Amino acid sequence: MLDDGDLIVNETNSTQADWVHAALRQYEGPLIRYAAQITGDLDRARDVVQDTFIRLCTEPPDRVEPHLAQWLFKVCRNRALDVRRKESRMKTLDDTEMNLQISNEPSPSAAMESREAAGEVQRLLGTLSENQQEVVRLKFQNGLSYQEISTITNLTVTNVGFLIHTAIKTLRQKMQPGFAINPRKTP
Repeated sequence: MLDDGDLIVNETNSTQADWVHAALRQYEGPLIRYAAQITGDLDRARDVVQDTFIRLCTEPPDRVEPHLAQWLFKVCRNRALDVRRKESRMKTLDDTEMNLQISNEPSPSAAMESREAAGEVQRLLGTLSENQQEVVRLKFQNGLSYQEISTITNLTVTNVGFLIHTAIKTLRQKMQPGFAINPRKTP
């Protein structure tokens, strides 16, 4: 027979489970993409994200909820960096493979256009420093604030802003007509 204490525990567990499921639905895709950029492997990225959500299950919702996105990305980043260090080598995903695995495009032609545009942006992003690439992805792919990016990367907010500003300026220059994207060609 259940007493009132058992009902409270079951309600709390149900509420926390609902909270974790909602977080999973909202952040799983962005976290996988983020972890894949760090680990260079989609399967490892999925494992990292799984570990992140397992850790979320052990956290009290009221402690994490006010900064859930920031907390998830920070835990994911730390775990992905641990995996990358353990493997001691990084293999980047092919743009096409990444888009095929994670793509939610509505039609094949739209997917093709998106892959071509994404490939161009990825090539240009690949010319930036690792720090610039990371902060640009956190800002524009995941919609995080400078403060959240600062907490995740352990950089100052000012440094995050500088890196993003410099990255955008560099990308704009490289996107200008006549600029040689192929590094073997000269402008």
